[in-house]
Amino acid sequence: MNFKQSLWDDSDPLYAPCMKKIRNGYFWVPPKKYRDQGYGIKTYKLEGTVGDGEDMARARHARALTREMVNWYEGVTEGKQPGTWAWLIARYLNDEDSDIWEVRSNTRKQYKEVTYMIERAIGSVFLAETDFTRMRAWQRVMREKGRSASYIKRWYNHLSMILSYGIKIGDAETRDDCLRIKAIRGEMRIKGGARRQVFITRQDVDVVVAEADRRGWGHLSLSLLLRFELMLRGVDVYGQWVPAENNEGGIRHHGAIWVDGMTWDMVAPDVSQITKQISKTRDSMPEPYTFDLTHLPDLRRRIMAIPMDKRTGPLIVDQSGLPPKQGMVSKRFKIITRHLGLDEALQIRDGRAGGITEAKAMVDPYTLQHAAQHQNQNTTDRYARDRSGSANKVIEMRAKR
Repeated sequence: MNFKQSLWDDSDPLYAPCMKKIRNGYFWVPPKKYRDQGYGIKTYKLEGTVGDGEDMARARHARALTREMVNWYEGVTEGKQPGTWAWLIARYLNDEDSDIWEVRSNTRKQYKEVTYMIERAIGSVFLAETDFTRMRAWQRVMREKGRSASYIKRWYNHLSMILSYGIKIGDAETRDDCLRIKAIRGEMRIKGGARRQVFITRQDVDVVVAEADRRGWGHLSLSLLLRFELMLRGVDVYGQWVPAENNEGGIRHHGAIWVDGMTWDMVAPDVSQITKQISKTRDSMPEPYTFDLTHLPDLRRRIMAIPMDKRTGPLIVDQSGLPPKQGMVSKRFKIITRHLGLDEALQIRDGRAGGITEAKAMVDPYTLQHAAQHQNQNTTDRYARDRSGSANKVIEMRAKR
């Protein structure tokens, strides 16, 4: 659809593109071309009624809505050809009814990153031309390029999410193609990567904490101890910075907002316990965890050593007084492990796995599952490592009997 120059310069104050009169009211309705591309607004009721004398104001509003639509189309979808993967992905990412808007902003960011990878690889391919041979070829190319099994698995899992959206959007041809492709995907065997076997031992924790203290990186020492002793994810300890998508309050920095980490209002006044709702399971397991610190004297002393005038806002802050920037804790942990000559594969996230692995030999599986904040035992099993140690523990117990 071609729009008049007045859309941009307001030279005709009564020009009202996309406006339709329905009965006694006025509605702004995007053309089919834009709706097919996944533009979020389907219809928009304009203010006023026929004969109210507000035609100029309505026309101005219609032009504003149209400019927004055109800018979206040119900047986001770039006229992607209907029926291609790029076209479906554009709809999936921008339709306000898409499931991608039901997840949290940090998860949505991860989903988008994988989705953009898919688009770069197969965006120009038509859904109608996607068959088993082609899908197997994509898998083969990724292997030849050295992509890991976990990368390929994640790629195809997100492909399934996009196909599920395509099934639901209602266009008959698109739905049929997506149903057919998803059936093929369901029959394909996509192996995941091997389970990670690296974990941090208590001895590793002690030497890393000592070196972090020596360097003045108290935020790293406290973060590692909390992750190991309480078996927490990093996001529940020092939080994360995510795009600020609304006007809600909070700690903001360069267009991002800090969420999910520990704050001082979660710490008891006498530092005897920390009460924290686990971010990953807050919907399915909303009851917060209360962690007893009285049996962890070193951890408790560190928290109590923080001056009273600093006990507001986030518990973990770096030298700037703000929660650590994305990746900073991991980067500094890696600097120290390399300096100490520890296993090159160690990562800060292995602190949680180390705590779970140590606890595995001390408590029953059910207790360990809940201590690790997991919904099911299978998840806990993935974090509990050192399988040889478990086998030898059984041998030792049998020998004592």
